[in-house]
Amino acid sequence: MGDSAGSVMTRVTDLSDEPPTVPSRTYWICQFAGWGGFAAYVAGAYLLFAPERSGSAVAAILLFNGLGCPAATHALRYWIRRQRWLDLPPRRFVPRAVAAALGLAAALTAAVVGLELAAFTPRVSTSGVWWTFVAFAWAVAGWLLVYWVVQARRRRERTELELTVLARQAQLDALRAQLNPHFLFNCLNSLRALILQDPTRAVSMVTGLSDLLRYALASDRRRLVPLAEELAIVNQYLDLEKIRFEERLIVEQAVDTGALAVSVPPMLLQTLVDNAVKHGIATLPRGGVIRITARIDAAHLDLEVANTGASDVARQDGFGLRSATERLRLLYQDRATLTLTNRDASTVATLRVPAEMT
Repeated sequence: MGDSAGSVMTRVTDLSDEPPTVPSRTYWICQFAGWGGFAAYVAGAYLLFAPERSGSAVAAILLFNGLGCPAATHALRYWIRRQRWLDLPPRRFVPRAVAAALGLAAALTAAVVGLELAAFTPRVSTSGVWWTFVAFAWAVAGWLLVYWVVQARRRRERTELELTVLARQAQLDALRAQLNPHFLFNCLNSLRALILQDPTRAVSMVTGLSDLLRYALASDRRRLVPLAEELAIVNQYLDLEKIRFEERLIVEQAVDTGALAVSVPPMLLQTLVDNAVKHGIATLPRGGVIRITARIDAAHLDLEVANTGASDVARQDGFGLRSATERLRLLYQDRATLTLTNRDASTVATLRVPAEMT
């Protein structure tokens, strides 16, 4: 089956361009405190191993360590952020960090040796140069490690916050969709009739509505849920929507058994199904079919939500799909995709995520 020329694809990627930020006061305090401690270590080494050095030479080197080293690592920070090293996985970040530590240590060592030769001593020992290089290499490596750990923690906290905000917004959006006047009006009218005609089914419908609202309210507390749990809520949602559409809404499902244990973001499949009802079935006088398909392979889960009726390309700009795309980016980086296509007079939303078990 070929896709139409009007097909739309949304790829989950991070296109943000974050320029180097202005460092905080805490950053400068840590910079000067850390390198001040290193300067104190160097002073202690001079007192123990080279007491014959003049006080002016030691003072000059300590001043260099206390001011020159913070300036050098601050320049390194600028380069790291400009080159976006913090976005790299560890296997690509570590070689760059090692090269940067050795290179900066060599440059600082050369500066200290040049300072000594130019102002204080006619020659320096090879062992002295070596141990100076080793000390700088360890110090810069330690600085890089601390900086990476702090930034990784901040990025993780920011991601958690963004996920919470997006989940809360998705929750509110779902509640708005589910609690619109027409939805409640049809539910309540049907329930009123069923109370006398079929009390058992009426109780079941009240339970379904309650479960749906409870799940939506709790969706921001969990990052991932089993597909089986998400699918159960989707089925309750569709059962309630059948009250409104009656014969106009036909639901078909083809779900691999193994896919039910795969983790998915809560309310994500529900968002795609709600989108199919709102922009597909509700717009067709005769209604149509919503088909939910789930397939799993060794590495991925593929979810499809197809509905009768070709979509408007602008439909991808709705909040539901934008929110879903952003949540996928935060959770999976570039390992997930969400596509929206027109296929044989139907609209197909396809979600691919890593096949990770709960």
